[in-house]
Amino acid sequence: MMSSAAIRSVMVVDDEIELATLFKTFLNKEGYNAISFVDPVLALEYFKETSEKHSLIITDLRMPSLNGLELAKKIRELNTNIKIFLMTAFETRDLEDNVDFKMARIDRLIQKPVRFSELREMIIGAWKI
Repeated sequence: MMSSAAIRSVMVVDDEIELATLFKTFLNKEGYNAISFVDPVLALEYFKETSEKHSLIITDLRMPSLNGLELAKKIRELNTNIKIFLMTAFETRDLEDNVDFKMARIDRLIQKPVRFSELREMIIGAWKI
């Protein structure tokens, strides 16, 4: 069982600093405790230390050193209950058949650019599942 603080805690991982900052700012304004990372390896190291403190990860798919699916799989090994949203600006049609995608058990695939009004609804919806 997650604490109520964990339910409001979101980790954003995007190698574009402007997007990572924008998402974090939006989420904080929405009342979430948001933290953002531009380096997926650092995000994973942080998550290993704080895996019970977060309930949602929003990660970009294409990043250097560790892509979003690889990150999601590693996070899933540490915490099976966390919600994971995967964002991409690229074609998603074949992604859902990908073995890594299935292993990561992605909760939501988000096509970039994403409207914040839609993201707000996705996040609210994720906790109703």
